[in-house]
Amino acid sequence: MILLAIVCGLLLNTSKQNPIILDQQESTPQSKKYSGEKYVSKYSYKKVNDPKAALMTSNILHATSLEEETVAQFRGALITLFGQPQRTSQNFEEAYGYIIKATNSTGQSWILTAYEGPGGPAIGGDTEKDSIEEVAQDLLNLIEATKPADFEDVGYYEDTGSTIRYGCKAQVCFYQESTTEQHATDE
Repeated sequence: MILLAIVCGLLLNTSKQNPIILDQQESTPQSKKYSGEKYVSKYSYKKVNDPKAALMTSNILHATSLEEETVAQFRGALITLFGQPQRTSQNFEEAYGYIIKATNSTGQSWILTAYEGPGGPAIGGDTEKDSIEEVAQDLLNLIEATKPADFEDVGYYEDTGSTIRYGCKAQVCFYQESTTEQHATDE
């Protein structure tokens, strides 16, 4: 029976109650808190207030988890690291954005963007610049290891009619979605 459960992609727990899906055994956290792992960045990061600096940037990578609470954790960590975003919108297809300058120990620098767009939380940069993927991954690692600031926001996805309320409080993040006829813009 255990062999059959494994073949079907399930592993029965010892209490014989609800099965645990194999791909969720290690990836589903007990709480919706940040990773808490210590991370030493290879770069220093600073928020840049020049919108022109981000003109040649495009998406490099998305946040690694697709859990909804991760969307809130990503934004909360950015607030901890860089303060409030440079731009915000109630339309969550373009919820917020940061322009960030990364600098290494030799003074070489890169411009990155951290934002929430149609595909969720992401990091962008000038894909023509050497080592940009490594720098973007370093920033993502730093974000994932950073305690999220307390915040709450409400917005909508126009194409689905969904209203989203998400945020973090005491390092526990939440994400609530409801579908209604009215959006936040119809106040």
